[in-house]
Amino acid sequence: MRSPRKRMAILFFSLAALAACHKAAPSPPASSGAGLMKSASLLIGTLSKNTASVVRLYPGPDGLVGVIFKNQSGVMRVVWMTPHGAAIVPGPVITAAGQDLTGIAQQAVDAVSKPVTSAPSGFPGGIGGAAGEQVPDTRPQAGSSVQGKKMSADDFLLMSRHLKSIPLGRGSRTVWIYFDPNCIFCNRLWEEMKPFDKVVTAHWIPVGFLKKDDSLKKATGILQARNPLLALRENEDRFDTETEEGGYPNPGKIDVASERSVATSTIGLGQATGELATPTIVYQGTDGKAHSVMGMPEDLRRFLAGVKN
Repeated sequence: MRSPRKRMAILFFSLAALAACHKAAPSPPASSGAGLMKSASLLIGTLSKNTASVVRLYPGPDGLVGVIFKNQSGVMRVVWMTPHGAAIVPGPVITAAGQDLTGIAQQAVDAVSKPVTSAPSGFPGGIGGAAGEQVPDTRPQAGSSVQGKKMSADDFLLMSRHLKSIPLGRGSRTVWIYFDPNCIFCNRLWEEMKPFDKVVTAHWIPVGFLKKDDSLKKATGILQARNPLLALRENEDRFDTETEEGGYPNPGKIDVASERSVATSTIGLGQATGELATPTIVYQGTDGKAHSVMGMPEDLRRFLAGVKN
């Protein structure tokens, strides 16, 4: 299992599906879609003296709206906006269980963002820090884990069902598998799943974080291919175990919609589990409950027997 530390989820999925820890309350009609984006752009522009711009919005807990913005140095940062778009809430958002939702979101942004050489943060006057200003870094550091309760298993399963995936198999048992194209453990799972093609229908959800830009491009290329399943097969069947690199070539041209789907799945995985780890398998068990497992099951046959038929 891999667990190291772009773009964020957009407001196309149900709020409950991508809310971390708590189910997000639906936004009033007047505060949805284009209206929220307009408000966020106005607030970010004003607070940054028009040096930062909004990249994406995504749903947060209790009606809060996550705002991913980019400063003039190209650094991505996360802040929250009130449900009606009236104000920005800087700093970490902590749940009663001790989960730093801002830190989790920032970790996922960092994982799928291109590295930058300069580090001055976004907002003069306090949000993100101005150039030369010392500001506490609330983001999780490499090797750290985010503590506290994660997204509920039911919400994780609901979200997984709505994300863009590549189905494989004809079985009555269904699982959703988050994979990075450069993940050697995902490749091992791919190989071990082959004999169960008639038993299980696996929905492979591409994410990209292990090798920064390369993983994101490969995942996007697979998803945007004319036949994503053939592209997925090529990536896994030609996987280089020595360099731990998928066999599908990076696309010459990126399809924006596919790239957004991969980024959405990546942030969703980070919010659901509190870390980025592949493979992660989500399923409904024979007990009728939603479950998720990070890493390779020790006994795959026994594991799949526990998936609802």
